[in-house]
Amino acid sequence: MSPTTKKASRARLKVFGVLWVIILLNYIDRATLSIAIPFISQDLHITPEAKGWIMGTFFWTYLIFQIPGGWLLDKFGPRRIITICAALWGLAQAAIGLARGGMSMGILRLGLGAFEAPAAPAGSKLNANWLPASERARGATFVDMAGSFGTAVGGVLVTAVIGLFGSWRWAFVATGLLTLVVAVFYFFYVRDVPEDHSGVNEAELAHIRGEVATEEVADSTGPLPTVFDYARSMSFWGLWLGRLGWALVWWGIISWSPSYLRDVMHFDLATLGWSTFLIYGMGVVGQLVAGALADKGRALTGNYNLVMKVLLGISGLGMLACMLSLLGISNGYVAIIALALAVFFINFGGLYWAIPAWLAPRRQVGTVGGAMNIASSLGGAIAPVVMGYFIAWTGGYTGSFVFLGCCAALYLAGSLVINFKKPLAVARP
Repeated sequence: MSPTTKKASRARLKVFGVLWVIILLNYIDRATLSIAIPFISQDLHITPEAKGWIMGTFFWTYLIFQIPGGWLLDKFGPRRIITICAALWGLAQAAIGLARGGMSMGILRLGLGAFEAPAAPAGSKLNANWLPASERARGATFVDMAGSFGTAVGGVLVTAVIGLFGSWRWAFVATGLLTLVVAVFYFFYVRDVPEDHSGVNEAELAHIRGEVATEEVADSTGPLPTVFDYARSMSFWGLWLGRLGWALVWWGIISWSPSYLRDVMHFDLATLGWSTFLIYGMGVVGQLVAGALADKGRALTGNYNLVMKVLLGISGLGMLACMLSLLGISNGYVAIIALALAVFFINFGGLYWAIPAWLAPRRQVGTVGGAMNIASSLGGAIAPVVMGYFIAWTGGYTGSFVFLGCCAALYLAGSLVINFKKPLAVARP
């Protein structure tokens, strides 16, 4: 039997499995504060406004380091960069457990944001390097699904550690040390390209490299689009503003829903743990549904532009409806259902991580992914703070939910502007 007729190996699935765990821990680490903040605020006497700023500090450095992080990924590869960054963010996470006040906690969160910045663009980079175009929607949503699952598991893990040790501090120490362990495993198993991985045989490499999709931008040696080329692109601005609207809703829910359920619906520690698991677990379902429908729709219709706009349109409308429904809900269990459905529709937005791999030159996938994630970072920086002030001013969550509804509308509009038939930008002479 010739090498080309042998059964293809499945190393790409294992590589994405390891990447999934890294992203999982990325979200557990950043969500630990959101879950623990009701208890931290009691211990350290933190006001709603200060809580919003502390939760938002992470995203300011996360935002600043998106483009440098994407450039480092393109220059040195995700294997080395993510190993170093994961080790550093694990140390920063553990150190938060030693914080004695809001100021020191905010400073450590700045470090956490800086070191976590390259993680999501690394997923897009590995998507472009390791998957054929027909698997990229599922690959992107599979990796992004780790965010929802990490937040869901984080709710159970953090509340369990707090209940076991009687202190929120151990939750940060435990998750930080776990990240250090996984960073070492990531370094020894993951490779930047399948050609460098000993577990990839010729049949799998042919499967990865043999398919050329019409949606994929050719990786040529010609000139690359410049910043000005992207700035002139309506699709790029649709991508960026759509991702901003998505992030405002997503991080607004993650940051404040535990406090909402505890303060307004009067959930105890155990109920808070399982309810956050249920809410964010629905994000996993949303990711799986979106990825499967996107690749299936492409195979059936051949019209990826239509398929993506329909899926993202459903996502945006579903988010908007769920946010507005919260205005009239007074029962805690009904609120859980509304938040769970919102998270389900929000996580259709994981499809965004396939867009750089489809519509940007391969040599710019990391950089474009970083630029897109600036919008995510900005949303994460703004949403907790704005919601904190609404809560302090009004003594309730009505203004915050209206704000999130407007953000869902921005996500919907931006998503419908993207043209999936053409590259995001073309280099001009």
